[in-house]
Amino acid sequence: MNTNTLLHTWRAIYWEPVQGTGERLTVGVLHCFDGTAAASRIIRDDVLDSLYGSHASAGARRLIDTALDLYVKAAEVGGIAATDMPLLGLYAGPLRETGASTLGDLLRTAALLYSSLSNIDRFDELEESDEPQPEEVNRRFGTEVRDLVIARRPDLAGGFNRTGALINGGQLVRFGYFTPALVAHFSVLHPVRQGPSVRDARARLWELERAVSTAGIKSAALITAIPRQDDATLGEKQRANAKANERSIEQEADAANIRLYPVCTADEGALRLIEAADAA
Repeated sequence: MNTNTLLHTWRAIYWEPVQGTGERLTVGVLHCFDGTAAASRIIRDDVLDSLYGSHASAGARRLIDTALDLYVKAAEVGGIAATDMPLLGLYAGPLRETGASTLGDLLRTAALLYSSLSNIDRFDELEESDEPQPEEVNRRFGTEVRDLVIARRPDLAGGFNRTGALINGGQLVRFGYFTPALVAHFSVLHPVRQGPSVRDARARLWELERAVSTAGIKSAALITAIPRQDDATLGEKQRANAKANERSIEQEADAANIRLYPVCTADEGALRLIEAADAA
């Protein structure tokens, strides 16, 4: 065992809907990940709907969420080890430790151990923060494409990493490729952080559309790295989401008269850029 692994503490939280019956549902997890106390409701909404009806389940969710908030406050005051008291009909399970690298992994472990009524695929979404796609991911992909293109077509080197204004007098925006004939951006559809990836792609589509409108450029392209559908590391939900998100980005690109090039490798991305530059 690696003794340098950072351990995070957590407890499963149970709910006894009818006091005294001993019938309990695992509804949440109280956790201290990276030193921050928080709680996550893991029981599925459809389970509460089926048990209590859609109207009554809203009250059940409020009760559970309120109790989880109280557990968090108690953990902030006395530490998660001191939260073994019942609160509003909810009960804390034994204190556990994990070396999980992400909060999603911690919750997935808790669900596998304690709950058959949670949606494990949902925990991938918890790893998708509302922050935009990390710029270094797109930059690395764009750099690999640029190097491959220049190795094959040195005449295209001058178009990379140039800037243009989206509005008169506005700040300059850097594009992956920018010439009077073609403007292009690079993006990455991350298999786990798909939400931020889609928002990033939409922002780049807007910049491309504005560049065409402002500068009168003939054509625009978004070259997007997408997960392989045969990637054995992806779950069925991730594959389906990736395909749906690719279609969504393509539809928005088509509406803006921008060509979308979905690719699985930087080499393929380089070929698509050369194709777009020659067509322009």
